[in-house]
Amino acid sequence: MEAVPRMPMLSFELKQSPEYVDFGPVLKQYIRDNYGEDPAQYNKACNDLEQLRQSAVHVSHDFMGCSTLKKYYAQLQFLQGRFPMGEGGEAAIPFTWEDIHLGREITIGDVKFEQACILYNIGALHAILGTMETRQSADGMKVSCTHFQCASWAFEYLRDHFGCSLMSADMSHDLLTFQMNLMLAQAQECILEKSMIDSRKCSITAKVAAQIVEFYRIALRNLETCYSDGLISSRRNKEWKKRMDIKIMFYQCITHYYMGRQAEEQQKAGENLAYYTASREKLNECIKLAKNEGQDIQESLRFTNDVVTAKFTQSKKDNDFVYHEKVPAMDTLAEVKGASLVKGIPFNPNDPEVSGADIFQKLVPMKAHEASSLYRYATVEWSQSVKKMLAC
Repeated sequence: MEAVPRMPMLSFELKQSPEYVDFGPVLKQYIRDNYGEDPAQYNKACNDLEQLRQSAVHVSHDFMGCSTLKKYYAQLQFLQGRFPMGEGGEAAIPFTWEDIHLGREITIGDVKFEQACILYNIGALHAILGTMETRQSADGMKVSCTHFQCASWAFEYLRDHFGCSLMSADMSHDLLTFQMNLMLAQAQECILEKSMIDSRKCSITAKVAAQIVEFYRIALRNLETCYSDGLISSRRNKEWKKRMDIKIMFYQCITHYYMGRQAEEQQKAGENLAYYTASREKLNECIKLAKNEGQDIQESLRFTNDVVTAKFTQSKKDNDFVYHEKVPAMDTLAEVKGASLVKGIPFNPNDPEVSGADIFQKLVPMKAHEASSLYRYATVEWSQSVKKMLAC
């Protein structure tokens, strides 16, 4: 295509925590009772942790916001090496978060719940930032694509490592799977836009578009399961389903269009007319379904309609008056296999550039503390044994 039709992207709202968390009393009490240190030495550490949480809960919608969430996530991981903050642990603290879809507050005394909610928001914020990018330049497409892949990884890791279904319905296995696949679909859309701008081989561009269709089909099946299980509202299900149905038809249109162009390059008049006809039919279905959608979608569909209709009209005219080739049925043509060019992009909470300095670095981790105590005990025992041997 001479330009790129850009379809709007979907994102997810952030989880909210309505209550301030005071880490100080519990953590300092545990330091006094189990480490034998003056807890007053850790007043600043507790205050820093509380302020970091406040910044993470009321996070800015920009790159710094992502950095803040990841830093807090990493600090929560460090805490677990020093304090028993799991459910029923001596240093457990209650954390309260709202369930996005059920609209109710959930309180769980487990730092894993806090960490899970923060990881969810890391995914959600990356999705928001990916959607905010205009994708008008190569850099913009790359940034948007990266955000969606980062979001996909966060939802996938959350699904596979936290057992969130027992914590909060908005972090259930099926819902996170839906969000993961939706993010991959949108990342692949960015790849397609770049492919079209760069005028890559038509067969490659068709495969990229076909994979978008496949990602959306998988996400749609995930969504249907979520709705049947009562995890999302009818309104939200209808909104998301319609948007994915539109995109499935739209990218089927794009796939057929580029296969038609490839056939045209190979001077297969009948085949290219078959593909252009299929492209036009899918686009007409898409236009009908998207009748009441926003201006951004309408502009993309109008532009695509102009391009596809022009190709179809010229192809039909050429075949009718020049080539006279038989137009094959679409089901007789080879199926276009998608090519996935995206995957989740992780972050490393142990990377100092992500975590910053360990807030409680002066407090030796409990395992190291216990190991040191055992070593000192063993050293004393050995020393006494040696003295007895020498005395004999």
